[in-house]
Formats: sequence, structure tokens, C-alpha cells
Amino acid sequence: MNIIYWLDIIGTLVFAISGVLAASYKKFDVVGATVIGMVTAIGGGTLRDLLIGSTPVGWMTNNVYIYVIVIATPFSYLFKKQILKLPRSMFLFDTIGIGLFTIHGINKTLELGLSPLVALLMGITSAVFWRCHSRCTLQCCSIDFSKGNLCNSMLSRRSCLFAT
Repeated sequence: MNIIYWLDIIGTLVFAISGVLAASYKKFDVVGATVIGMVTAIGGGTLRDLLIGSTPVGWMTNNVYIYVIVIATPFSYLFKKQILKLPRSMFLFDTIGIGLFTIHGINKTLELGLSPLVALLMGITSAVFWRCHSRCTLQCCSIDFSKGNLCNSMLSRRSCLFAT
């Protein structure tokens, strides 16, 4: 495992934390916050991988990404007050994630033999798409992910049972 892989994992963690914090601010429950954390953490890389023809996309072939997101959710809830006390904490997590995902997006595109210009565009895409998608999802979500929604809790439990 190289440094780029670990940068990608760290980027996934900080973007997941950013997404979960944004969802908790909107009063989403844990299920909704996890969904927003996933969209935030892996949305840009998923789009990039699809555009450059790298399928199945990275998080589908390496469960570590899912584990990192699942760990980030309770971490974000448990340490929300401490995280938010950091000066400009949301900005900090977003900035770290953008930098890490830009590097990873460029590297992955170049490894596939695509041009440096395409690599630059894919680096930018994987770094900034998450914000558009996760923020749009937060604003336009038609599923009620607010706390106390029994349907989401039952849906989550049944999905877990079915998957196992």
C-alpha cells in the first residue's frame, strides 16, 4: 500500500466527517447522516471512476472505504462538540479532503494512461463534486431522515438482515 492509498483513506474519513456533521446540523438521524457521509466521501471518486472507465469503482472493490465511513458516523456524533470547537472545523475538513482527493484523482487518471489535462479535470471533479452532490441531497432530500422516523430505522434493520 502506497502513500496515495493512505491519502485517499484519510480523505474519505475527513469528507465523511464533514458530511455527517452537515447532516446532523440538518437534524438527520444516524441513517440519513451515514448516507450523506457516504455521498460526501465517495461521490466524487465514484463519478471520476465512471468517467475514466475504472469499474467497478474503488469503494466497491475495497470495503475499507465503507468501514471508514461507518466509523466516521458515530465518531462525528460522539465528538461533535469537540470537532466544532476547532477553529473553522468544517472548512478544515473540507480543505483537507479537497487536497487529498485532487491528488488521488490526478494520480489514478494518469495511471490509466490518460492525458495530464484529463487528469487535472478528473482531480478537480473528484475533489469538488462531493460538495455539489451532498449539499443538493441535504437541501432536496425527499426521504424523511429526521430523528425519530421509525420507517428508516426498520428499513435499515431489514436491509442489514437481507444483506447477511
